[in-house]
Amino acid sequence: MVNQFDYLSKRDVFSPEVEALVDVETGRRYTYRVFNERANQVANFLQKEIGFQKGDRLCIIAQNSLEYWETFFGCQKCGGIFSPLNWRLVARELAGLIDDLTPSALFFDRDMAKVASELKTLVSIEHWISLSPEGEQIDDSLSYEDIMNNAPSSPPNVVNLSYEDPMGIVFTGGTTGLPKGAMITYRHVAFNTLNTIRDILPADVYINHLPLFHVGGLYVYAIPLFILGGKVIQMKRWDLDTLIDVINKEKPNFFFAVPTQYRMLMNHSNFESVNFSSVRFLTSGGEPLPIDIIRTFREKHGVKFKQGFGMTEVGPGCFALDPWDAEQKIGSIGTPNFFIDAKVVDPETGKDCSANEVGELLFRGPTVTIGYWNRPELNKTLLDEDGWFKTGDMVYFDKEGYYYVVDRVKDMFISGGENVYPREIEKVLEQHPKIAEVQVIGVPDSKWGEVGRAIVVLKPGQEATEKEIIDFCKDKLAKFKIPKSVVPIDSFTPYISGAGKILKRKLQEDYGQEEK
Repeated sequence: MVNQFDYLSKRDVFSPEVEALVDVETGRRYTYRVFNERANQVANFLQKEIGFQKGDRLCIIAQNSLEYWETFFGCQKCGGIFSPLNWRLVARELAGLIDDLTPSALFFDRDMAKVASELKTLVSIEHWISLSPEGEQIDDSLSYEDIMNNAPSSPPNVVNLSYEDPMGIVFTGGTTGLPKGAMITYRHVAFNTLNTIRDILPADVYINHLPLFHVGGLYVYAIPLFILGGKVIQMKRWDLDTLIDVINKEKPNFFFAVPTQYRMLMNHSNFESVNFSSVRFLTSGGEPLPIDIIRTFREKHGVKFKQGFGMTEVGPGCFALDPWDAEQKIGSIGTPNFFIDAKVVDPETGKDCSANEVGELLFRGPTVTIGYWNRPELNKTLLDEDGWFKTGDMVYFDKEGYYYVVDRVKDMFISGGENVYPREIEKVLEQHPKIAEVQVIGVPDSKWGEVGRAIVVLKPGQEATEKEIIDFCKDKLAKFKIPKSVVPIDSFTPYISGAGKILKRKLQEDYGQEEK
């Protein structure tokens, strides 16, 4: 019997010889049959050798690889809860998450062997498995290579699952305390797949460079494409030169990146020679895509952009902006996907907002998480009495029903009694001819309570004074919105999260002090 939730076994029946997964780092290529058999081996090891059961958590701290995907689907076949960890965190940060999850096993690779060794002194996990070859292990760890040499590839014991069972836990970025682990259920995945097939086709080829500890890497496009029978080209990590090589060699139909990454590609010396002939569309998210990127890709290569908006707890694909709206609705996240209800309310009164009124975005529907792992008190108030989930995002919609993100509630600051949304200021400063990137934060001020500070990265070879940048805003923003100070930096790279977003809280820590 093939379990309806065992996606790879279904694909082994439907399209066994179709290529499913390619590892850019090693050059290995799996058909669905091989992929399924490898995942079966992991599942048989988990069930028969360590007694892994439905609901047990499995953690992994590793760079992207085929082994990562084998472990994911092996865990799924056992009814386990796959709980990937952010490899950018230090051992003590990871220890807090592991204590919260109490996993049965932890898998790690060569790059994380040192961190895993530190973790062994901080947490209690019975089974440690090294994904790397012999000699790259820590004390008492098992070798993944030995496991795969000995575990059978026959189907594992079938586990009874429901749509409400958690398939995974993905941690959201916490601003205080531990990050929250959002539970991703089989219902969540099924409806996200239905939302996604408005864009993707069964024979599509997709490049995945996003970290697999993040919802974007695992759930946004990759799993829906595996369900449909497409091919995922897996990169170990984001690398621009590698991406260009992969585009030219593998002829993808689409891939995802954030605007900063598209700008890096656009500014690369080989950009004009990249072969985009197979690309049906590119997807951008995380923040609005600037108009110059849209026009440059269109004019140089005839490439269209889809844009979207998502979050770990919902979807994760919640909104989509189609290519034909990219320029006429610049800055919009589009309209809600299928199977998602969205509305905008006044955060103080809860009253529904009308068109062009800024309020908090709420979601309802089958793609909303069932809750956060181990947070019973928080889960009691996760949804309001009508089933709506509060996002913390301040948005508005226009008269045609297209939504626009103004800012996060937590990023807003109050200056002289007026609400100020940094994103509004950033959009103005992005038009400055000398500015490559900009972020705005609120800083304490003795007179106004808080005022804006622009942190800018200038374009190569450019110079601009603080006064020049502030003056640029004067006829474009109300006086209380204009930044009172400017801080130039070389790069935002140290402040980029695993999802490719700028971590405002880290900028706040480094640049949010009141001027003396």
